Amino acid sequence: MINRILGGLGRTLIFSGIVLLLFVGYQLWGTGLDESGHQEDLTRSLGHSLGVDTAKTDAEEEDAAAIDEKITAKLSSIDPTKAPPAEIPKEGDPEGKIEIPAIGLRSKTFVEGVAKADLRKGPGHYPSTPLPGNPGNAAIAGHRTTYGAPFNRIDELKPGDQIITYTLQGKFVYEVLESPVERRAGDEGGTWGPGWFAVKPNDVSVLAPTDDNRLTLTACHPKYSAKLRIIVQAKLVAEPA
Repeated sequence: MINRILGGLGRTLIFSGIVLLLFVGYQLWGTGLDESGHQEDLTRSLGHSLGVDTAKTDAEEEDAAAIDEKITAKLSSIDPTKAPPAEIPKEGDPEGKIEIPAIGLRSKTFVEGVAKADLRKGPGHYPSTPLPGNPGNAAIAGHRTTYGAPFNRIDELKPGDQIITYTLQGKFVYEVLESPVERRAGDEGGTWGPGWFAVKPNDVSVLAPTDDNRLTLTACHPKYSAKLRIIVQAKLVAEPA
């Protein structure tokens, strides 16, 4: 009897371990594949709306990276000072592109909205804030560990590092600001760094309107936890749209 009980318990533990490993594998890799598929669809959708050629070449449909280059080139050619006001897309629809060279973030399509479904597709723009490139405090959220982890390394950003966004109003370059002294609570590297600081999840003051033109990035902190939010703020280096 005891042997049968122990045998059943052992099989249960093995099965539970396999399920746990599968879950962890999905969180780390499966969600990345899911996000990659969404990103390709979003890139093609954005390209189509801009009139970018996505026709088949040499019997193969042009890959998303090539389309992405055409998109950023076309948006870069727009003069922000002459661009008309941009229409806000529907929640979950593509809104523009974001790049952060210092941490290896190549062009990612960001969408309108920061709901769970939106952030599974890529970075998301906070609807309550201006569009990137516009006057005031624009804000974008993103994952650090799942769904492509676009903001995985934003804790490595330092003052002066560039964050580049592309919208229907043109190309906008931001430079990371030094973290405010009054926000440097706790240990350096734990709750703040030269170019970032952490706040509680319910602290929405970082999304408040500002007199200057800036971009605020938010993500969960520390990695693999939602205990805090990491904040990176950057200033627009040219005139807004």
